[in-house]
Parts: sequence; C-alpha cells; structure tokens
Amino acid sequence: MRRALAALGAAALALTALAGCGSDHEQGPAGQVVAKDKDRDCHTTTTGSGKKRRTHQSCDTEYELTTRDKQGGDHEFEVPSYVYDNCRRGSAYPGCIDR
Repeated sequence: MRRALAALGAAALALTALAGCGSDHEQGPAGQVVAKDKDRDCHTTTTGSGKKRRTHQSCDTEYELTTRDKQGGDHEFEVPSYVYDNCRRGSAYPGCIDR
C-alpha cells in the first residue's frame, strides 16, 4: 500500500513539473517577422546573514518578435526562445515556428 501511494505521489509530482514547463506565451498575430529583440534582466539576490551570507546573480531573458500584418500594422509580442531562434527576419510567422 505504501509503495502504491509513493508511486502515485511521484506520478503526480512529475505531472505537476511537466505542467510548469508549459509555455505561458500566447501565439502572436500572423505576419512577416520584421524585428527581433532579446532583453536580459539580471539582479543580485542575498541570503543568510553574518558568515553564512551568500549572494548570487539571477538572470532572465525575454525574447520578442515584431510582425507586420497585411494591413501594414506592427505587432510586438513575447515568444519562447525556440521560436525566437527559428524565426528569422523576413520569415512568415507562425509558419517559421516548426522549421
């Protein structure tokens, strides 16, 4: 019984971890990629006190594409890194995602 509960708990934890890896980015509007931008945001975090005081730097990168629709309007939106890497300037979005 304990093994069954442990296995069930491990499976639930694995599913939770996989759900956390999902993208929170919505797909942007279709169009031609006219610009790409990558912003890196870093900050220093300090933990502990006295001799056990530690600092470390934590960095996040935001990837953005700008597409131009058929009416000539530009749309800037965030994308995951693999979309940023796959979509070059001049390519058709969202077709460039699965290159």
